[in-house]
Amino acid sequence: MTKEGLEFYSFVNDRQKALVNIYFTNNWLHNRYHAILKTYNVTAQQFNILKILNENYPKSMMISTIKQQMLDKSSDVTRLVERLLEKNFIVRRPDPKNKRKINIKLNIIGHSLVTKMDKDIRNFEELVEHLSDKEIKQLNLLLNKIRMK
Repeated sequence: MTKEGLEFYSFVNDRQKALVNIYFTNNWLHNRYHAILKTYNVTAQQFNILKILNENYPKSMMISTIKQQMLDKSSDVTRLVERLLEKNFIVRRPDPKNKRKINIKLNIIGHSLVTKMDKDIRNFEELVEHLSDKEIKQLNLLLNKIRMK
């Protein structure tokens, strides 16, 4: 299969080809991204939580705040937090001011993991290194414009 990967398909028009191309590229990126995460035994959603917590490290956050920042808004954050607790990457504590609220914090093991993963994630980002700054801005603009419909 060529890098384009769509040579076996016939399209009604370029709009249809663009949509299939976006879907194809999403799957291509998805597979590469998940291969990186698999080596660290975390899912994309778990890594998203780890990254959010790492940006606030060493401070803690409420689950509701984490959920607001998630890339996948449909994620079951409570279940994901449980999995990260089992893996000993985070700690969970009741809020000292309001016992009904639960605070989540990245522990040193989780912080070290995210730091270690950053190199591989930067390598993943190199998949778009051959695009110019102008092309990257144009791509971001077009992708944002598609989602505005």
